[in-house]
Amino acid sequence: MPVLRSLGPKYEEDLHGRNAAVLLNVLTGKPATTAKNIALAGHYGSGKSSVILGVQRSLDERKISWVNLSLSSLGIDDTKRARVQQDGSLAPLTNLIQKEIVKQLLYRKSPADMPGSRYFRIDSFRPWPALIWGGVVAVGFFVIAVLLGLVNRVEEMAPTGLVDSHGWVTWVTVGAFGAFLGGVWFLGLRALQSRIRVESVSAGGAAVKLSAKENSYFDEYLDEIVYFFQRTRTKVAIFEDLDRFKDPHIFETLRELNTVLNNSEQIKSRPVQFVYAVRDSIFEELEVDAESDGDNAKTSALHASTLESAPSANRTKFFDLVVPMVPFITHRSARDLLAAEFAEAEHRPSTALVNLVGAHLTDMRVIRNIRNEYEIYRASVLGEKGLKGLTADRLFAMMVYKNLHLEDFEAIRLGKSKIDEAHRMFHKMVEYQTRHQAAHSKKALDRVGAKSLWDKHAMAAGERLQKVLPIVSRGTGRGGKLGLRYQSEDYDLSSLTSRDFWRSLYENRDEVQLLRPGAGGMKLSFDDLIALVGNGTDGLDVAVEVDVARLQRDSRVALETKDFVVKATMAELMARTDLVMPTEGGDEHNLDAIITDLVSPLARDLLAKGYIDENFTLYCSDYHDIAISVSAMNFILHCVQADRAAPHFQFDEESSIEAVEKEMGARFLDGESIFNVDVFDYYLTTHPERLNTAINKLAVRSGDDSSFLDAYLIDGDAHEVLISRLATRWDGVFVHLVEKAPLELEVIVALVDTAIRSAACDTDYESSDRVAEFVSEHYAQMRAFLGGMDAAKATDVMALLRRLGAQIGDLGVLGEAQRNAAVAVGLYPVTRANLSAALDENTGLALDVVKATDEAVYKHMLANLEDYLDVLEKDEVTVESPHEFVAVLGDVADAAEFAVRPIAERASISCEVIDLTDLSDEAWGPLVSAGRFTPTVWNVSQFVSKFGVSKELVESLGTLNLTKAEEVEEEPRLGLGYALANSDPLDAATIARLLGQLNLPDGLDPAQLSDAGLAQLPALLAEDLVPDTADTYVLVSDHPFTFREEYFAASKQLASYVCELPLSSEDLARVMRSRRLAPAVKRAIADDAKFVSDRLSRQSVIAVCEWAAKGNNVSVELLVTLAKAGAPAEHILGLLEPHLPGIELVALDQILLGLGDKYEPLTRTGRHRPRLKDRAGTEELLEELRRRNRVSSFGPTKWIGGIQVNMRH
Repeated sequence: MPVLRSLGPKYEEDLHGRNAAVLLNVLTGKPATTAKNIALAGHYGSGKSSVILGVQRSLDERKISWVNLSLSSLGIDDTKRARVQQDGSLAPLTNLIQKEIVKQLLYRKSPADMPGSRYFRIDSFRPWPALIWGGVVAVGFFVIAVLLGLVNRVEEMAPTGLVDSHGWVTWVTVGAFGAFLGGVWFLGLRALQSRIRVESVSAGGAAVKLSAKENSYFDEYLDEIVYFFQRTRTKVAIFEDLDRFKDPHIFETLRELNTVLNNSEQIKSRPVQFVYAVRDSIFEELEVDAESDGDNAKTSALHASTLESAPSANRTKFFDLVVPMVPFITHRSARDLLAAEFAEAEHRPSTALVNLVGAHLTDMRVIRNIRNEYEIYRASVLGEKGLKGLTADRLFAMMVYKNLHLEDFEAIRLGKSKIDEAHRMFHKMVEYQTRHQAAHSKKALDRVGAKSLWDKHAMAAGERLQKVLPIVSRGTGRGGKLGLRYQSEDYDLSSLTSRDFWRSLYENRDEVQLLRPGAGGMKLSFDDLIALVGNGTDGLDVAVEVDVARLQRDSRVALETKDFVVKATMAELMARTDLVMPTEGGDEHNLDAIITDLVSPLARDLLAKGYIDENFTLYCSDYHDIAISVSAMNFILHCVQADRAAPHFQFDEESSIEAVEKEMGARFLDGESIFNVDVFDYYLTTHPERLNTAINKLAVRSGDDSSFLDAYLIDGDAHEVLISRLATRWDGVFVHLVEKAPLELEVIVALVDTAIRSAACDTDYESSDRVAEFVSEHYAQMRAFLGGMDAAKATDVMALLRRLGAQIGDLGVLGEAQRNAAVAVGLYPVTRANLSAALDENTGLALDVVKATDEAVYKHMLANLEDYLDVLEKDEVTVESPHEFVAVLGDVADAAEFAVRPIAERASISCEVIDLTDLSDEAWGPLVSAGRFTPTVWNVSQFVSKFGVSKELVESLGTLNLTKAEEVEEEPRLGLGYALANSDPLDAATIARLLGQLNLPDGLDPAQLSDAGLAQLPALLAEDLVPDTADTYVLVSDHPFTFREEYFAASKQLASYVCELPLSSEDLARVMRSRRLAPAVKRAIADDAKFVSDRLSRQSVIAVCEWAAKGNNVSVELLVTLAKAGAPAEHILGLLEPHLPGIELVALDQILLGLGDKYEPLTRTGRHRPRLKDRAGTEELLEELRRRNRVSSFGPTKWIGGIQVNMRH
């Protein structure tokens, strides 16, 4: 049974004797001026009450009357304290204190001891006074009855016989009446005790009212107070706990009361001394009140008191004597007092704990109460029937916390205390640091992985650059072989995938120079080059900065920290100030800083040293006769009952989990508390079905909140079992594992493998590029693809991979069932190794051969024709059998139109499409471009009818000849002819050749030719494919002369109709000067003087003359026409010479007149003497005129040159 110690004051001579003696001496001494207001000053718990207790005993010994007044401050509002309010009344708090003092004084003595008091009080019935009054009434009645002769009247009325025989009967009868009346008086007093009060007395129109209840105190009941001190002869009044009201003004009213009492002559026991047990700091508060009363400055000035000065002056001016208490307990000595209190305890707290809490205790009563409560709680909590595993130190810590934080201790049972909040922050730190450290480790390992993939990233970046640089070069108008110059070293495009090139580029980040043939280099900065490569450099950005050793060390340290955090106690985690987490304000703080802001300094110290641990709730209640462990009970209180998850709460043993389930049942299994790593570890390996509800919840919430899932995957032991059960319920499991789970690569691979093997075939799982890439990269490390498996399961696995978008890079590593399933659904890239694994090694890779061997592989090859073409060696054909060529091309065209041409080009040389209509229209173009069709007129006409003379056809027709024209009707051949003739891409020679192969008997109608077709007229004329007539020329008469010259040159019948053509004078000049036109054409023009005369200009005249001067004789008519048109004399004279012998004089004169004024005198005789230039043919002309007697003589002139002609007269 615990032995408790009283919290009341206890006088100990060693501790309190000196102060008690001093105070007693003041109270009992006879100084000249006795101190009437005495302060016993000291802080709370300093022993003031104990000193007063000793003084009171001494006063009793000396027969000195005293009264002790102690007031409780509980429930008093902290109202505004002022000495006097604006209406002149005392402040409510001061009035309240006065009321309590008056009540204690008036109720201290019984009403019988205070007969003069007008203060009505209920008192218990006292029988002896009533009996005396009853006796007095009885005796008085008897005496009066005797005096009034009542005995004689009784004697007269009583029977005579009785009176005569017993004379005493009459006296007894009167006495009995008196006794009866005394009894009635006694009973009346008993019945009317405290029930009759006189309120008022009225007589006629006057009334006197006596009020029994008043609302004022010291003033209203001053006479009662004086009467009390007079009646009781009290000399000493001791006031305790007044300072707890924090109202220094009450002391002023008490001082005034003391003055009244000592001045009252009614009181014979003067002087009356007031002793105040107070703390010194009460007078500090007066300063605060005075400063806050600025709004009431006027009132304060009117009612100023001596208290409203400096605090030290307040104290010394008010009290006549101050007896200070020398503290015997401080934060330094408290530990010794604590140790002394527990010296005889059966289970004592440790010295370290006593030293820690001692710094927070300075009140002896609190120390004793801590000891008392500790003993009570120890008997219950640490008793034989209590929970095992609890310690005395932690119980003591909770008792200290209870005494210093009463309200917060009560909130513990509701889970709303500051300690609960501190532990919630502890768990948040654990959860945050667990995820953070795991993610940090994963990030470091990922970067190490990026380092190992340097070659892969360099290859991707180089290949991208190989594609982009030629485009850049063409954009600048340059082509040819390109290269890069970097750090004085030249790199051709093929060497841009070198790891050394990219490493040097990233480490130095110097500019490079793009080398272009026939042009200067183009400088590209590092940023320009990276921009050109684009996403191809993503991996290099990370890999270039990787320090493998440092990252591996970082990963190891992060994992060690994570393991420490998971197992750490709150005290251990508070000691790690380097571990932080974000708080509501956004800043990061360590746990110690968070707890310091949250709880008191005492609580922080107890938490930091581990004296308040996660089991703190168990020290607050009695758990007798409960067969459950400490961890289980703690889990129930903090998690199950609060329905709160604590993922890293640690159980001491597995049986504790069973105990929690037995105790709480479905509330545990279906609530939030089930989400605990230890709980999942236990049930996943023993009773996984009990987690069905919890796993269903995980499947629903993990998309938005995956905190517990991540926590378990990081720290749980049966995570593969969890994923196997979760995968059947959650469609986001793959995305989470690959993109979000903070796990090492090996663990993720294993979990994804488990999820694949456990996935439900009817669930549409979410996927992403990263998921597809991850599975495609790591499938060879997964049992789902390597071990033995039945065909149905293998089919389901491959169907899942298809939904995820993944592929099997190497079929050779798969198990047989998995390989067959992968081949069936085409989940593999088309490589030579995969095709060999999918087919027999001896099977050729020609499409027709694969089609005959395995239809599934054939369809997969069709779906990946670009990869298939890359796989083939240069000497391998795409199709072997000519008979299958059309069918294969049809399949290829349906799968990928772009592949038709390369497939056709690389088919066996004997493969050719005889009839294009056997293929779909989409395949015609690539096929024609490849030239793998029979160039019959039928095929070409069919192609042109659908696609026109396309680029593909042009490429083929340039080298092919049309065949089997006779098998096609003339109309289709004509249509093809016009299409070919009107085709712009075909050159004229090819058009002419092809049209000739069409065997068109009547050729083409030039009126049906388009501008492109008309542009081919010269070639068509040359091959007699269009009529060679003036009507044909009219169609191109507006074309430039260069084109018409082509036409003229090609025409074989031009001479027959050239003079019918609408030629201009300029055209005539060009025609006569053209070296390409046949001489017959020019002769035909020269022979038609009329045609020439209509088109003569100076240039055309000269052109005709020049042509004639080349040995082409012209007629006299044409010469006359030319001379009249202004032909130069030097041209005409030479052309005239052959005609001089036979020319008529009239015609000759017309020619001479046409040659101008110089030759006009030669047309007549006279004395004039014309002078002519000496030109070729001039002498012959003059000789002919002399022969015809028109010229007398002629000869050269001297000095000035020329020929002087003498005319006949």
